[in-house]
Amino acid sequence: MIDVLFEDNFIVAVNKRAGIPIHQTMDPARPHLHGLVEKQLGQKLVLFHRLDVDTTGLVLLGKDPSINGAMTDLFHDRKIEKKYLCVVDGRWLPEWKQSVSYIKQGKAKGRWISADKGKFKERAETHFKLLDSCGDKSLVEATLQTGRTHQIRLHCLDRAHPILGDRLYLKPHPQGVPLALHARSLKFLHPKTKKELYMEAPLPDYWEEHWLPGLNFKKDLNSKG
Repeated sequence: MIDVLFEDNFIVAVNKRAGIPIHQTMDPARPHLHGLVEKQLGQKLVLFHRLDVDTTGLVLLGKDPSINGAMTDLFHDRKIEKKYLCVVDGRWLPEWKQSVSYIKQGKAKGRWISADKGKFKERAETHFKLLDSCGDKSLVEATLQTGRTHQIRLHCLDRAHPILGDRLYLKPHPQGVPLALHARSLKFLHPKTKKELYMEAPLPDYWEEHWLPGLNFKKDLNSKG
């Protein structure tokens, strides 16, 4: 079962697990999130955005085609606030609050690169906030201003502090623990009711055992202090 976090007549928000692709892959037998949620709810849905296969957290899908254009505009015009949590290698500095680069497809299969120059459509901007550091790791909040492929992963790599468990850009966890990157919250105006929606996805259980020990983690991103 896919964990449904919000549902009304127009939108459904789910909490994606690690290791499951968002949509159908070259292997037609491989389960994917879009298909699983459609089967679970018994209806056709529209996928509004994507997460990497190793990333967990909030994904929005549409139930009513009448909102498709409005949702596309919200994403395009950056009117959806998207916050992620990640645990990175080493001590992140508090002054590292913004990263801007141009993200392009790399030569190696599945890899992308972050460059100083590029086309406007390749521009990537991420805002960062250090939440806590402990020993050789840091808990960081990332707020996306754009939505390029592997954006947060590459911007952390640009600082020489890659996300832990990143088997593409660092190394896999020795016990196979998934990437420490989680789409934590979304905030936007409902395309029909015009009321503000705020959603949070709980962290996977393995974060408590493998990624968070020693780190001060406030479960509510809206909490003060």
